[in-house]
Amino acid sequence: MKTKNAGMAAALAATIIWAGNFVLARGVAQNIPPFQLNFWRWVVALACLLPFALPRLRADLPDMRRHWRYLCVMALVGVSALNTLIYKAGQTTESLNMALLVPTAPIMIIIMSRIFYGEPITRRRLFGLVVVLSGVLVLISRGEWSRLASVQFTSGDFWALAGAACFALYSLLVRNRPAEISVEGFNAATFGLGLAFTVPFVIWEALVMPRPDFTMPVITAILYAGVGCSFAAYLLWTRAIAAIGPVMAGVVYYSLPLFAAVASLVILGEQVRAAHVLGGVLVVGGILAATVDTRMLRAGR
Repeated sequence: MKTKNAGMAAALAATIIWAGNFVLARGVAQNIPPFQLNFWRWVVALACLLPFALPRLRADLPDMRRHWRYLCVMALVGVSALNTLIYKAGQTTESLNMALLVPTAPIMIIIMSRIFYGEPITRRRLFGLVVVLSGVLVLISRGEWSRLASVQFTSGDFWALAGAACFALYSLLVRNRPAEISVEGFNAATFGLGLAFTVPFVIWEALVMPRPDFTMPVITAILYAGVGCSFAAYLLWTRAIAAIGPVMAGVVYYSLPLFAAVASLVILGEQVRAAHVLGGVLVVGGILAATVDTRMLRAGR
């Protein structure tokens, strides 16, 4: 029981930390361009990870060379693109909207699994897909259906959905992680490669955009994203998966919009509107219907 309670607490702590990522994406969006914010985030995360990864890298290096293509894809999707898209979304949409749209990744995983692996879409999953799609439409239309007819959406909503697609693809491909490469080595490689892929875009932003305003809020956001979202939350999530299993941990993760809503209200003063509530209920309810097997929940795994 103590182990399960600790696992639930770890999953909850990781989810709360990740919820803050959407608030910082919105809060500093006008002070630092998205590629530069993402770059410094992963610099901090890599600095935190290296002391744990260095002892493993010598043994992992030969296998990393054999699987370099796979590592490059994972770095590009999971490090270079994913959070850059979230930070780009923060320039034009509310943090709560991002927090409600990004958790649609499990639904995208179902669709991608069908396309790439031929996994069937059951009636339960199809029902969940329809419910989630309805929730997404409510969110991007802000509950005003006339927006759907005139196709006047906030661009940030689509950047957030693109970020969700990256997370889904990363989650789908991570099952193919070579077993001979340690978790620490895998993350160090993807962090480093992802940073390298980001450098040209960081240079481009530096040439064509105003220089970042490295105020204390921006520095705090970078440290929070690097140490909290990329390093600490990962360790907490790993512990949660080991203690309570991926299904129960996933259910805890779906509370993310609630914590994001509280943080958005308290820190940014954003309003929680009826469209957020309705869209959030549809998105979370549809995801649970499509992905959670009640028999597995009863088994606790």
